[in-house]
Amino acid sequence: MRGASRLIGAPCNRLSLTVEDAVPWCGIVLRGGDMSESNQRSAFPRRTDCTGHNNATGISRPRPQKFGLSCLTLIFGVAFSALAAAAEFLPAPKGDVVLTVSGNIEHANAPGAARFDLAMLEALPSHRIITQTPWTDSAVEFIGPLARDVMRLVGAEGAVVQAVALNDYKAPIPMADFHDYDVIIALKLNGQHMRIRDKGPLWIAYPLDEHPEIASSAPPKMVWQLKALVVQ
Repeated sequence: MRGASRLIGAPCNRLSLTVEDAVPWCGIVLRGGDMSESNQRSAFPRRTDCTGHNNATGISRPRPQKFGLSCLTLIFGVAFSALAAAAEFLPAPKGDVVLTVSGNIEHANAPGAARFDLAMLEALPSHRIITQTPWTDSAVEFIGPLARDVMRLVGAEGAVVQAVALNDYKAPIPMADFHDYDVIIALKLNGQHMRIRDKGPLWIAYPLDEHPEIASSAPPKMVWQLKALVVQ
């Protein structure tokens, strides 16, 4: 039989994906070439396939093979473990620390805390918000990583994040906000890094113009001169 594929040891619970989809992840696949019937019998002893049908050669009929739940679990496991592995090793900052995340976190690079310098935050995927704010005369551009990406990186688990400014002003932010809206930890305002006198170096920014429903509730949580996040 030419071009046949067989997933060895797959469970009988079948899903809609074919064995070809599983190859990069499950790997335990035999691809038959030109095999005589006698060679097929010797290579594949008699066995019962997942349908209960005895197949003399042990090779299913030439139709797409389905793979089991265990392989699908493996696929998702690899994806999530890759993120976890990246977060397992959080390097120590080489420059001045601009943000400290503490509280209920899993990954740290200092006793009980994850500390970031500007370069570490800039290495994360960047996001842009253009919005009007109560403190600016017109719409401004904020650039920085998504707050939820920072939370994932440190393995944060909690319902509330306490944002703390340089002057020790505190504002509680529901963790749900980071998932419901594209809240960012802004590193730049209108393309420029922010000095302390310009509300920097970090400013929590909400996409106010995109979500009029939070126009009044979000501004108190838009902490500028941000120095710390405490996960509770």
